[in-house]
Amino acid sequence: MTRKKSGKGEMSRSRLMQAAASEFAANGYHRTKVSDIVRRAGLTQAAFYLYFPSKEMLHQELMDVFFKKLWELSDAGRKVTPLKGWEVRGRMRENLLDLFRFFAEMPELTAIVLTQAPEGEDLHRKLAQIVAANLRSNQEAGHVRADLAVEVTAESIVAMLYRLTLRFLLTGEKTAEQLADEAVALLAFGMLQA
Repeated sequence: MTRKKSGKGEMSRSRLMQAAASEFAANGYHRTKVSDIVRRAGLTQAAFYLYFPSKEMLHQELMDVFFKKLWELSDAGRKVTPLKGWEVRGRMRENLLDLFRFFAEMPELTAIVLTQAPEGEDLHRKLAQIVAANLRSNQEAGHVRADLAVEVTAESIVAMLYRLTLRFLLTGEKTAEQLADEAVALLAFGMLQA
């Protein structure tokens, strides 16, 4: 059972979660020990066990927080469907910007999920299914070309977002705003000169 959250307690709990995310990202889940987490957080092992019954439960809570927000953001394409044609690119940019900002706010968890999570392939498949469903809805609304191969496009978008996040966002080479603009330019206009 975890301890109730008070002001100071919530700060300690948050420090443990942040320290765990950093340790898991740097060393992997299996090589990280509770002693590594508490050392990084500047707390004791006794404090750790006030908030989390085990390293596994802390890891699960980190993943739950991350995935709850990720599923919400990945389904943002549904918000495009009822829009007028001229509003679509702006909404697409907002959706991508929200996703890239979320990844930038949680860089350690993002790195863990995109590179180390044992459920990585399932995650990719589920994200691609959500994107594909939204693409189909947007095809029906006339926002997406009717001849577009939805599954291939969805897989490509998810792979592109992963790679842009790892290569540019998490390294600090590009901002969330820059990536959203550049991804929208690619998705909306393609590569070939008209």
